Amino acid sequence: MPKTDSERNIIMRMDQYIGLNKWAQERVTESHVVREVGAQILASGEVVAFDRTVRVPLVTTEVIGHITGAWKDNVANLHRYTMANGSVFEEFVQMEPWCGGPCYYIALKNKKGAVVRQSLWTDEETGVA
Repeated sequence: MPKTDSERNIIMRMDQYIGLNKWAQERVTESHVVREVGAQILASGEVVAFDRTVRVPLVTTEVIGHITGAWKDNVANLHRYTMANGSVFEEFVQMEPWCGGPCYYIALKNKKGAVVRQSLWTDEETGVA
């Protein structure tokens, strides 16, 4: 139990990565389930047949930068996503309200730099009025 006023007033301070909203997260993690059938040939010459179902991502992801925090040099990476249809989205920090430290809400821009409206966090979701 805290004994002094300074011990009672300790607040946990940290960088908080919130990330993309649900709509954006679903878009950048799109994948298809595919069936793979084939054979592996081991170094010993043994042939091992396989028939499996796997998830294949439809989005190519590359790191384009990072978020420098108040306490951490690298809170999280920022990404560029190339979709299966060729469209491109880039992450940016939409807002960083403070609650014991900055909370990094991430959204998307298209390749022309226009904000993708559906990727924006709402005031209700962030608790910012």
